[in-house]
Amino acid sequence: MADQRDPSTEAFLDLLYARVPEVRFTQALVFVNVLVFIFMAWHSGAIWRIPGATLADFGGNYAVQTRHGEYWRLLTSLFLHGGILHITLNMLALYQAGALAERLFGLRRFILLYFLAGLVASVASVWWQPNGLSVGASGAIFGVFGGLLTSVLVTRHVLPENLYRRLRRALLMFIGYSLAAGFLIPGVDNAAHVGGLVAGMVLGAALAFPPGRESVAVGRIVAGLAASLVLAGGLWLSVPAPVPLVHRAQHPAVDAMTAGLAQQEEALVQRYNLLMDALRHGRMTDNKAIELIEQELIPAWKQLENEVAAAGQGDWRTASLLRYLAKRRDALQVLVIALRTHEVRWLNLANALQAKADEFLLEYRMLVDEGAPASP
Repeated sequence: MADQRDPSTEAFLDLLYARVPEVRFTQALVFVNVLVFIFMAWHSGAIWRIPGATLADFGGNYAVQTRHGEYWRLLTSLFLHGGILHITLNMLALYQAGALAERLFGLRRFILLYFLAGLVASVASVWWQPNGLSVGASGAIFGVFGGLLTSVLVTRHVLPENLYRRLRRALLMFIGYSLAAGFLIPGVDNAAHVGGLVAGMVLGAALAFPPGRESVAVGRIVAGLAASLVLAGGLWLSVPAPVPLVHRAQHPAVDAMTAGLAQQEEALVQRYNLLMDALRHGRMTDNKAIELIEQELIPAWKQLENEVAAAGQGDWRTASLLRYLAKRRDALQVLVIALRTHEVRWLNLANALQAKADEFLLEYRMLVDEGAPASP
């Protein structure tokens, strides 16, 4: 990106390289990402498309589990990738941007930029898809590019003019092209990209300082950190709260009847969400999804209905719970038709049935929580 014939540019780059001779943290990030991918590929027996269940098991940002208290997924997901092409593109971008950022910001500031931007990106992904599965370092990488851009803009008065113009152009082109590709290519988690980019731009402006001038206004750093955390907190608070099958704390009697059933229901919901996420991201074919729905999910929901009917005999709340389970099964049957015909009307009907099932689940929760009297 730099013009080596420009003496002022050469002097500036020499100063950067003198301060950080080796970009060890960037190299470590790339190494860990590649190592984790190799292990996942070996574990799953796949390299082009890692199964969604494997990604979730290894710490992917599966929003359902993240919202249920597994907050560590917001960071572990930054080291997981869905396939060989995914990790290759991300690691090339990470090494290119990370090497410059580590030298420009210094080690501690770069670590802060990378992980805080990645955290905001993961929260943005949960906010956008409360039932989705998100993996990859791209949100953090967008944060690095955003941080570089605003740092270059803030410190332009001390940068060689030629270097400033080249950096600004290259960074804007990468950000613009990558965002456009994300909106055009199905399955790309652009919410994470935008979240990471915004956080990175805020942090880049707060942490920016030219080589040779190590002092930075503490107030500016604190303001940047606070703004990023407020962004993450605002997105997180706006995520719909997960609805459990039973309210364990207030109704131990109901819990005793449905504890095992609730665990089965939760596992089936997670299986369904992972299947839908794999379809959206191209990790599963329509035929494979149909096979799993017809041979595994629909029979499992039917069996759960039978178990609920047997366990809840004489309990007035059972009717609402059975309506919920039946609608989930109906939604799956219509989804199979949608996958076979590729007609939007069937997909819309499947979504409507799923929404109706959620209404019945909320109705069941209200009946349990309010302790309504038994029907005559």
